[in-house]
Amino acid sequence: MYIAISTIIFFIILISGLLFYISIKSFYKKNSNSIPLEYLQSMNYLLSDEHGKALDTFMSMIDVNQDTAETHIILGNLFRNRGEVDRAIRIHQNLIARPELDPEIRKECSIELAKDYLKAGFLDRAESIFSKISKEVGSSAQVLIYLKEIYESEKEWQKAIDVTTQIQSKTNEDYSDIISHYYCELAESELSLLDKNSKEKTKRYISKALNYNKNSARALILLGDLSYENENFTDALKKYMQIYENYSQYSYLILEKLKNTYEKLNSKESFFTFMKNISSMGNQMELYSSLNKEYSNSISNNEITNLYEEEFKKDKITLNQLSEYLDLIYQNKIAFDNNSLRNIKRCIDSFTKKDTSHKCDNCGFNSIKHYWQCPSCHQWSTIKKQHQNKSKTDHYVV
Repeated sequence: MYIAISTIIFFIILISGLLFYISIKSFYKKNSNSIPLEYLQSMNYLLSDEHGKALDTFMSMIDVNQDTAETHIILGNLFRNRGEVDRAIRIHQNLIARPELDPEIRKECSIELAKDYLKAGFLDRAESIFSKISKEVGSSAQVLIYLKEIYESEKEWQKAIDVTTQIQSKTNEDYSDIISHYYCELAESELSLLDKNSKEKTKRYISKALNYNKNSARALILLGDLSYENENFTDALKKYMQIYENYSQYSYLILEKLKNTYEKLNSKESFFTFMKNISSMGNQMELYSSLNKEYSNSISNNEITNLYEEEFKKDKITLNQLSEYLDLIYQNKIAFDNNSLRNIKRCIDSFTKKDTSHKCDNCGFNSIKHYWQCPSCHQWSTIKKQHQNKSKTDHYVV
């Protein structure tokens, strides 16, 4: 009931506002007319809860010309923004179908129709319209940006590269990092096929990614992956170690890769010992947590205890690591005493103040896992691992 009333009120305000707009235009042209009969009919349909007929009547009473076409476009946009995309599509389609329509207005309306299709999820239809308009002389960069978003959604990475290159030349803005990510997407897709031809393509795509962004951690990780798939484990280990030491913010993404590569080398030395000796590690606890049980069993109980003690003192234990700590107590690898109880309490107290997650620097999107492209704002390389303090201050509203 309340929804129906609010809808009626919306239509009344909408139609009244548009009629006011039309009358003002007519007044300045000294061609003002009385309120049309169709207006009263449309109001009657609204009061009878026949919204479709109200819309039909209202649209029929506005003659399409240079002035009123703009009114149709505004009406369609209002419906789209309100979520009634089917009505927006209908209005814009009816407008485009008029043979007397000015070419510039037709182009503007076509763009709005494509945006309707985007909102409705008809990406192929939106792509068709935007692609046609983008080939016209003097088309705006915004049309290309819409195409870029469509190609990203459809994972058409080569088309995304082509259109982003056009945007870059048209706007003189730097899209190098984004294009580098597109080539990384292509490289990952080829690498998953695991045949000789695809590995050659992977290498070319990684090279192009690095041409656009020589500091791309993602492309460098893929170089290590390619060496691993080619069974060149020594080279893979070298590349992963370079990333671990030079791109500390992404080190957690390659710990598992390092572990698997080291295992393939069939060395007697434990991976944990190797990492401590080779790399100036910033977080040995993170490394230990990534080890499987086979590796963990090769580390002495005393070494495990000391490792946890240091991390508890630094207040750096995560919830996953706390869970592992409890498992180790259960397995009698760490003593269950007053000291371990204090450590557990300290960690729990700490998590009443702190929150660990991944956060987008651009829109603030939070997630448990890492994404190269933010699922919310679709920006690239903006997701960072966070460890933020939460204020415990109470706020009162008087």
